[in-house]
This record gives sequence, structure tokens and C-alpha cells, in this order.
Amino acid sequence: MAHQTEHTTNHPTFMQYVLIAIVLFAITIVEFVLIWDRAGIVDHLGASKIPLLVGLSAVKFAIVIMYYMHLKFDNRLFGTVFIAGLALAFIVGIALLSLFVAFEGGQRDFAEANAIPYVEHGEEAGGESPDDPPVAAGPVAIAINAVGDAFAFSSTSLSVNSGDEVTVTFDNPSATNSHNFVVVQNGTKDAVAGDGAAAGPGGNWVPAGDSRVIANTVVVAPGGSEQVIFTAPAPGTYQFVCTFPGHNFAMFGDFIVH
Repeated sequence: MAHQTEHTTNHPTFMQYVLIAIVLFAITIVEFVLIWDRAGIVDHLGASKIPLLVGLSAVKFAIVIMYYMHLKFDNRLFGTVFIAGLALAFIVGIALLSLFVAFEGGQRDFAEANAIPYVEHGEEAGGESPDDPPVAAGPVAIAINAVGDAFAFSSTSLSVNSGDEVTVTFDNPSATNSHNFVVVQNGTKDAVAGDGAAAGPGGNWVPAGDSRVIANTVVVAPGGSEQVIFTAPAPGTYQFVCTFPGHNFAMFGDFIVH
């Protein structure tokens, strides 16, 4: 009887389990709606969706720990030790993110001013590297698209000649995700995407008047297509990227100008 009494008092009741399951399910639905393109909420949240999602996840985590893992019914010392470790992990994570924000995640001024573009041996000898994509002369039409619902472009390397009039047609066959196509200075894709979060969907997730941006399409909705026309810049290696929040870490490639 003593064991049965201890087991009963140190576990949630059946109705508590049911209520917890309902609460967890409801929070999960809210999280999904916040990031679901078709709901239209994510376009208005901007960067605020990140703390919202983190907060909701923290609530779910706390409920699971306190009830499903019975921390609420154990000695207070166990809860104190666990919460202290969790708080320390959050502090370290916030400190690390603060470092990236403080240094803007980009190159230092001296390194950026003295950077030398990488040149392959074939190019040094006046030839063309066998791995480079073919280079067209005069006006150039480039077709590129997203790969289904994956966060990826159909090509990871594009090549043109300096001074060419370039027309890029970007198709988005995704059923759920919005994307854009942005050509930026080499090594700046993540910084541009981070600054683009402040511009929001109204600014196509691209910072207005940014000298790092060579050209960009508007945000292309699922199933849509857009074009951008621009003159190829000076010879060198640039980057193309999708600056929709979070996509820049997977959707990017080299934009090579000869």
C-alpha cells in the first residue's frame, strides 16, 4: 500500500495527462500556423517570430519536464539543479549570438579592403578551368529555379561576362515556400540576409539601398516566377542567395563574372 500511495502521489492523474496532451497539441498548432505561408501570419511577424517560437517551445519543454518526467513531483533540489543548468545554457547561447551581432557577422574593414579574389590555375594561364560553367557573350538569359519544396537552387554556379546585360528568370515551383533571388558581393550573403530581416516582406527581405546588393527579384510566392535584369559587374566572384529568413544558409551559389 505504501508503494501504491507513493506511485499515485508522484505521478499526474489520468485527467492531468489528457489535459497536458491537449495543451501541447494546441501549442504545436499555434507554432505551425505562425510559420505556415498560407496563413499569411509569418509575413507580418518579421524577426519577432523567432522569440515567439522559442518562447512557445520553452513552454512545451517545461510542461513535458514538469509532468511527463515528474520533476514537479520530485524533490525541489532536482528542479533547482535542472533549471540552473538550463538557464546557464541559455545565457551561453545568448552571449554567443550577441558576439555575432556585435561584429555584424562580416569581414573586418582591413580584411575586406585587402581581400584578393581566388583565381584558379587555369585562369592564371589565360585558359578556362574545366570545372567552370560555359560563358556566353553579349546579352545573357539565365533560367534558375528552386528545387521543389527543398531549400536549394537548381544550380550552385552561374557565369557571365563583365558588362553583359543579364536577364535572370527565377521560377519557384514550391507548394509552400516563398523565395527570392539576390546577387550580392562575395562573402556578404549572410550579413545581407540578416539585415534584410528588418526590411520585411514589404522590402522583399532585402535591405534598401545596400551597396552589397547587385540585383534582386521581388519575393516569389509558391508557384510564381519573376525576372530581374541588370548589367554584370566587374570581373570577380560574387554570390547569389535567397534572403528569405533562414533560407540563406542553404540556398546560395557562386555568381562568377569573367
